[in-house]
Amino acid sequence: MNVTISEGDSFLICDEAGDVIAGKEAGLYGQDTRFLSRYEMFVDGKKATVFTGRPVSFHASVHYMTNPHMEGFPDDGLTISRERFVGNGLHEDIDVFNHTLRDARFTLRLEFDTDFADIFDVKVGRVLEPVKPEFAAYENRRRAVFQHKSDGFFRRTEISFERECDWDGSSASFEVRLEPGGKWHTCIDFATLAAEPEIAEPGPKYSCGAFLGDERAESERRKAWIATAPVLTTDYDFLAHAYEQSLEDLDALRLTGSPEMESVIAAGMPWFVALFGRDALITAYQALPFLPDLAYGTLRALAKYQGRELDPFSEEEPGKILHELREARPGTVQRYYHERYYGTVDATPLFVILLAEAFNWTGDRALVEELREPLARALAWMDDYGDKDGDGYIEYERATEDGLENQGWKDSYDAVRFADGSFAEPPIALCEVQGYAYAARLSAADLMDELGEAREASVLRERAGELKKRFNRDFWMPHAGCYAQALDGRKRQVDSVTSNAGHLLWSGIADGDKAGRLAQRLLADDMFSGWGIRTMSSQMAAYNPASYHNGSVWPHDNAIIARGLAAYGFNADALRVIAAIMEAGQYFAYQRLPEHFCGYGRSSSQVPVANPRSSSPQAWASGASMLMLSAILGTRAEARRQELLLSPAFPSWVGSVRLSGLRFGGSRVSFEVVRRDGEMRLEALEKPDSLGVRFSAPPTEWQAAG
Repeated sequence: MNVTISEGDSFLICDEAGDVIAGKEAGLYGQDTRFLSRYEMFVDGKKATVFTGRPVSFHASVHYMTNPHMEGFPDDGLTISRERFVGNGLHEDIDVFNHTLRDARFTLRLEFDTDFADIFDVKVGRVLEPVKPEFAAYENRRRAVFQHKSDGFFRRTEISFERECDWDGSSASFEVRLEPGGKWHTCIDFATLAAEPEIAEPGPKYSCGAFLGDERAESERRKAWIATAPVLTTDYDFLAHAYEQSLEDLDALRLTGSPEMESVIAAGMPWFVALFGRDALITAYQALPFLPDLAYGTLRALAKYQGRELDPFSEEEPGKILHELREARPGTVQRYYHERYYGTVDATPLFVILLAEAFNWTGDRALVEELREPLARALAWMDDYGDKDGDGYIEYERATEDGLENQGWKDSYDAVRFADGSFAEPPIALCEVQGYAYAARLSAADLMDELGEAREASVLRERAGELKKRFNRDFWMPHAGCYAQALDGRKRQVDSVTSNAGHLLWSGIADGDKAGRLAQRLLADDMFSGWGIRTMSSQMAAYNPASYHNGSVWPHDNAIIARGLAAYGFNADALRVIAAIMEAGQYFAYQRLPEHFCGYGRSSSQVPVANPRSSSPQAWASGASMLMLSAILGTRAEARRQELLLSPAFPSWVGSVRLSGLRFGGSRVSFEVVRRDGEMRLEALEKPDSLGVRFSAPPTEWQAAG
């Protein structure tokens, strides 16, 4: 099993022994480069016997093992520990303890290599020509350097040893002598440089004995950030744990390398440690009631990189919100590299939705004024570049062969398929994107009212109404009780039954007379696995439960659908989805919701089946529990009116939910919803007199569609 630790844009993938095995995806990475492609430890030429190896925090891991068979020395006579900390490189502490009554004499050898491979090449398994260091230097028996420099490309890995060692060009050897009860220790630092030393960043963040010093300070910093979120107290244990895990994981995913990114979330470990527009926007929306700073950071970062010009290579267009932001890498050997890539069709309307919802929760008019121009440009993109053929729908078609073939949240090459398994041809209008556009226009209309633009607000609402009417005519499939996944380039319905349609309940574009049938369809056995709603019906020809987007279960997808089901009043159905995802989470490592898992049915698999290609932690999977908590409470924020409205509908086994220190309208609010004597009751525990916290309607029991 791989062990992955990460901080900022540095991460390490190794095995349970702590070794990086050559020829695999393992390695030490930073700035989208693999700086260490092999790192193995040998004791007298043999591998140590592993006891355990696992992360102890998002950026640190411990690995315990004992000696292999050594002639004349007892088996299990030594304890060998490796403690490592990633952050702007890597720091490792190696300790050896002799538990016997004999002297221990052996050679501890560490073997190294680097290929300076691009992260994208490693991820897809196409590192055909590794970049070999142009020289390897060794200084004072304590420092080794691997470096490659050519045509503007510079990469260096510096390895510093606390103890003197024997170096042969690719390995360091230590002659260890331990008396009975003795201890041997050394530290090793790995500095990773992607620029000339005079302008590069300093070495590893952590130092020798980090568990006692640097780690303690880092732990206090994490606690301080998590303490800004409200405290959840509930007798729904699954939800309580998922919420706490989400806070820790979102902190781990923050891009802390620069001040402007402190409140921006990376998409996921290990391959997506970068700003991804869609992922960051959805995660910030999920977390908004609990961590509003993420919305501020995300909106400002994406406004900064909003499209300004036409560039087919990067798919940049005026007003468009970017898909992915990577480090500038002059001279990179990656053939398909984009520093900024804009191949996403949904990030732009999601930007508008998040800005409006941030205002609803904070009442911060200054933020709306600050982002007024980016808002206007985003709306203009939706009308112009987003709808190139003028049919009223936002479509996509990649501009070059190097771009993403599909540009919705299901962006794998085979994600948009007809029921018979054939591929949809572009330009493609995804159903959920039209829902996002509908919600974005209504949300923007509210912001225009706030800004005194009554005429523009009226136009936006009128256009949203027209879109809803047209959409329900063109996308609805009466025979399937579901909306088409998309319209293809010939305006044909892409007739697969997929989870995309569930997002239409969240955006509100689904007609009321169709919403009930849609809810039933989403919870039918071919869609609902028992562990969550599948991305594609098992009745479709392209269905594959182990695929990325054609039958898998994604927690964030289910959270969005659950929120939508509750919004339309199908509370029992929302609870069924929430309960399934919460229960599934208990079976994964650290009881953490992964990016996705396989869609095998609960009746046949007995347990949810993990997919080893799934990122964990992953941003919107971490945010899923927060959106599901919002669905249970039925929160609706109206900061401008100084009211926080609740429409809770608890499952029968939940007796109470308390949130303490929720940030709303510039203040802190605490409240508790309890079930007592068969009735739902609300108690505001802390709030300013000017703010109201109340039920928006009499609390109801959970209702199902149909």
